[in-house]
Amino acid sequence: MTGGGTQPQPSPAAELPRVSMKKLKATAGCPKARLQIDADELKQAACQTERGRYTIVTFTTDEGKRAWLDHAQPYGGTYLVGDRWTVVSTPELLEGLREQVGGRIETGSQHH
Repeated sequence: MTGGGTQPQPSPAAELPRVSMKKLKATAGCPKARLQIDADELKQAACQTERGRYTIVTFTTDEGKRAWLDHAQPYGGTYLVGDRWTVVSTPELLEGLREQVGGRIETGSQHH
């Protein structure tokens, strides 16, 4: 495991899976996650499970996803990133989710 930035993943960005908000919520174990943002360009839902908290965001474009990540990652955190979607949670929870829906794990800057 590296200390920041993108972890090496076998699949190139062009092969990231496209997964719906509904599928992400169900796979994370929170099918009734609370929708926080329902805008034209993105939808964001949050949920708390027995294992931990997830924030799930889907986007209408890959450019919108990248812009969102560029603004969010300087604050730290760990992100599972797919085609027009991202999930924010702990590295352990995201690794389990990645095994089920694919994507790549990215980490934000660490501020001390």
